[in-house]
Amino acid sequence: MVPEVDYRAGKSLRTAMLAALSAAALAGAAASPAAAGPKTMDLVALGDSYSAGVGAGPLQESPLGSGTECLVAAPGYAEALARLPAVGTAATAACSGATSNQVPHQVSAARELGVLGKQTELVTVTAGANDIHYEGIIAACALGTVTFCRAAVDAAVVTARIKVAPRLAADYRLIHRAAPRADIAAIGYPHLFADGGAGPVMSADAAAVFNDGVDELNGIIEQATRTSPRTLYVDVVDDFEGHEIGSPDPWINLDSYPAADGTDFHPTAEGYAQGYAAAVAAEVKSLSR
Repeated sequence: MVPEVDYRAGKSLRTAMLAALSAAALAGAAASPAAAGPKTMDLVALGDSYSAGVGAGPLQESPLGSGTECLVAAPGYAEALARLPAVGTAATAACSGATSNQVPHQVSAARELGVLGKQTELVTVTAGANDIHYEGIIAACALGTVTFCRAAVDAAVVTARIKVAPRLAADYRLIHRAAPRADIAAIGYPHLFADGGAGPVMSADAAAVFNDGVDELNGIIEQATRTSPRTLYVDVVDDFEGHEIGSPDPWINLDSYPAADGTDFHPTAEGYAQGYAAAVAAEVKSLSR
């Protein structure tokens, strides 16, 4: 089950979790990313490709998909968290490419299948990046001038504030109604590019503009959590620091941009375990009931 929580736990807990979560990710590499029996799950992951584990392994159709072509991969952060003794059972109802508009369909599908309900204790969700055409902004910053990059980022931020923020807030409230006992962890996105260098993708100046845009989106996600009960924002930027594209030890995939299988700019299995799962574990434990 999800652990009792304690506000006093901080980022030091992340460090303590890294070895266990990394081992859990490796152990789960062969497991189905959405394996779920008929019982309600302790943890349910919703949202887009970052919750679906894209980048951690081969893509496959999800048995919990709320529509056609719902692609997932393993081991993502849900698989890493599921192997912690405190969590128990977990299911991934997320789909690659999902927007905030599709989260309600995921909630409905998970409820109909019986994996999301009153006994669920933790729901995680990543959503918002696809609403603002995240990959299109990467392309604008990679292929255009810094000025063009900044214009694309600024336009996306306006869209996120006006259109995406209210949809996210509604998503979180819907999740709360579907799983009223659950803590809801709305997880942000990492900086994709290292300070001072973005590998072969874009200039350092363009990368800085893009990372600033990620911070803006994360801030909008955090603000949206404030209107929903039992909902907290989980930041992962610090957890990925030193592991962005362009760093010596990246936790973000970059094979041959643009990758045919869509795994570029998504975390590796190590990134999901030591970045995402460690951040979620630390923040959930730091809550008080």
